Amino acid sequence: MAHTDAISEVHETSPLLPRSSAAPSNTKILLSWRPRRSTLALLTALINCLWAGSVLIFSLYAPLFNTHLGYRQMQINAVSVATELGMYLPVPMFGFVCDRYGPSRLSLLCTAFFGPGYALAALAYARQWDYKIMVVAFALVGAGTSSMYFSGVTTCAKNFTGRRGLALAMPIAAFGLSSLWQAQLVSRVFTTAEGVLRVEKVFLFFSVSLVAVGLWGSVGLHLEPEETQLLEDEEEDDEKGWVNADTRAFLKDRTMWAFATGVFLVTGPGEAFINNMGTLIQTLRPSPSAASTVDSATQVSLIALTSTFARLIAGSVSDYLAPLAPTSHLPPRPRTHKQRFTCSRMSILFFFAGLMLVGFLLVASGRIHESPDLFWMVSSSIGAGYGAVFCLAPTVVSVVWGTKNFGTNWGIVTMTPALGAVLYGCLFAAEFDGGVKEGETACIGLHCARYSFAAMAASVVAAVLGWAAVWRTWRQRGVVV
Repeated sequence: MAHTDAISEVHETSPLLPRSSAAPSNTKILLSWRPRRSTLALLTALINCLWAGSVLIFSLYAPLFNTHLGYRQMQINAVSVATELGMYLPVPMFGFVCDRYGPSRLSLLCTAFFGPGYALAALAYARQWDYKIMVVAFALVGAGTSSMYFSGVTTCAKNFTGRRGLALAMPIAAFGLSSLWQAQLVSRVFTTAEGVLRVEKVFLFFSVSLVAVGLWGSVGLHLEPEETQLLEDEEEDDEKGWVNADTRAFLKDRTMWAFATGVFLVTGPGEAFINNMGTLIQTLRPSPSAASTVDSATQVSLIALTSTFARLIAGSVSDYLAPLAPTSHLPPRPRTHKQRFTCSRMSILFFFAGLMLVGFLLVASGRIHESPDLFWMVSSSIGAGYGAVFCLAPTVVSVVWGTKNFGTNWGIVTMTPALGAVLYGCLFAAEFDGGVKEGETACIGLHCARYSFAAMAASVVAAVLGWAAVWRTWRQRGVVV
């Protein structure tokens, strides 16, 4: 991503949006790259994303919510659902803030969520308050997570349009890595002599450290001149509204809704698995009094690791193998020119969705309950698939609908994982609570998760079929993804 000082003309076009709104047709955008400022923005964006994923280690707390606070699985699921809703439902607003006021403002905003959210969670845990207080606390934490993460991703998406896949893969991979190092940190630093996690200390640590990171992001996140000076004067009135011409065209596009439905069907089960993995691991025990042979912290780290590698690989490979969009202003290549091998981003998306399917089938079939030592296969396949989908889906949005309104557009699509997490999380919680035997507090065995994970597997298949139909429509319109 190194750039030399240059002045060039950029035309950011979007195949499915009107040309007049996709890019200023006669406007020259002067690119005067400032290496130091650009590097600072990149590093700050990566730092934001490296810290933003604290909520991804929720599965480390969930079993203690049950044993220490006495929460039922449905109540624990309510806390995780509140987190998902806080993470995803405000994202269109966060995208608007990024598009109109810059990501630095959004990084500052995240401090107002993280500080009070984690502080309230620490008090609720230490004083054993009702689960509704924890619901409020984690809703704030979820909003802080998405605002810090989105500020970093949008900075990279808008500053480095030449390599969209890699530009998005780097901050998204950093977000995945955040849960890797945070899970290892809290499991080693914030534990008692008996190895029990001191949850309230973890929450207090995050309430302070994440505020500091957000404040730094408010200083270091900058957009380059081609984004800050993108519009002509006659377009300014339209851009001041919450919904401009690009967003209206985006919302009217039926293929967007079909694509977003696929994101819902894939990421919803992924979110539900990550949030409930600690509880799922407890179902692998031979008896309620027996200790689990599968370490939750290790599995969280494994998900983070495979997710990170998958994001980097998917982003890099999609940039290298994606077919080039036709350019009418260039002369046709001679017949003797050797054509390179290409692979659509949609094909890569299908492959990684298939990996997620494998993980859900391993649980639904009972294979993991027969051999708990194979749980790493579930964590790896779902982690890799989940990570790659969250890298490729925003890349597809930026390619099909352009980057000018990327924050708002992707923010709208990103609302779907929250709804999916609610649906599939409730399915698992209902099956788990229904399988608890009289006099026990936890469910043990395959009957705790079989049907909910079968439903998750079926939804991934439905998503791939829907995406295939959307891709066919795009190709008919001449859209190269």
